[in-house]
Amino acid sequence: MIDRLTSRRTVLVLVIAAASVILVSGSREWVSGSTGDVVLGATSLHGRGSDIAPGALAAALVGLASAVVAATSGSVARLVAACSALLAAALGVSVVISVLVDPGGAVGKLAAAGTGRSGTLAAHGRVGVWVWAALAAMFVMGIGALGALVGRRRWRGLSGRYDAAEPAAGHGSAWDQLSRGEDPTAGH
Repeated sequence: MIDRLTSRRTVLVLVIAAASVILVSGSREWVSGSTGDVVLGATSLHGRGSDIAPGALAAALVGLASAVVAATSGSVARLVAACSALLAAALGVSVVISVLVDPGGAVGKLAAAGTGRSGTLAAHGRVGVWVWAALAAMFVMGIGALGALVGRRRWRGLSGRYDAAEPAAGHGSAWDQLSRGEDPTAGH
């Protein structure tokens, strides 16, 4: 069972699916609320994930790129990429949890940005469904990264069929012949 959960295919599916959910959630409403600011009036505010927590979307992209590198590279790069994906998932979880802990603060920052101010305004906020979906997807991405760490020794890089074939002696460009230690002017 552990072999199946740590296979390259399973890890890629987990991380790609999780990153896709996180990226889609970035365009959806994460928080909504209101503020009683004099400039804004009693305004209802809605914040998308990309506006409230751009770090979560960045973490998803890093996790996605790391999973691809882990699946297609050698053993040392695979270790670095798996660790990078795990750290990206941890970063994403912390960013999403910060929104869950203080949705009013997230709405207040959005309101302040809307008025051209720095900092935050006093606001009341509540989280939507998409922030929970993003949190769950971050955990799934972390599980995929752990699977890459555990199963990385059984994985192989890309097969040799993707490598360029060596040209026969005396063939190829003059530069290639020089690189192989041959004299390209010898047959002239």
